[in-house]
Amino acid sequence: PMIQEEIVHVPRVIQQERQHHIHVEEIVDVVVEQRVEEIVHVPVVQSQERIVQNPVEIQVEVPRVTVIEKTIEVPKIQIEEKIIKVPKVTKTFIDTTIQNQIQTIEVVRPKIVQKIVQRKKPIIQEEVRQVPKIMK
Repeated sequence: PMIQEEIVHVPRVIQQERQHHIHVEEIVDVVVEQRVEEIVHVPVVQSQERIVQNPVEIQVEVPRVTVIEKTIEVPKIQIEEKIIKVPKVTKTFIDTTIQNQIQTIEVVRPKIVQKIVQRKKPIIQEEVRQVPKIMK
């Protein structure tokens, strides 16, 4: 008799918690700000100045005018004449002549002449010959 082994898979039961989704509806009043434009006429204020006169009584002391006489002695101006002799000035001129002598001096300076001379360099060509080597 031959014994055979057989592997059997037995399912196992595992308990899992389920997640429940409950939909809740909530109604909330939200205040929405609305802008309303309104044209309002603002009255323009004009200022006016009025001059109001209030009569006021003021007592002022006015000094009385008095006349005072004074006698002042003023010296009399007398003119004195004096004759002064002034010598007459005669003009004298002195003529002076100045002689300027000009001597011309000639200076001989050597003149340096710079010249660039170009020379052609000869072209050297190398000639290489291959000679076979003879071996014995």
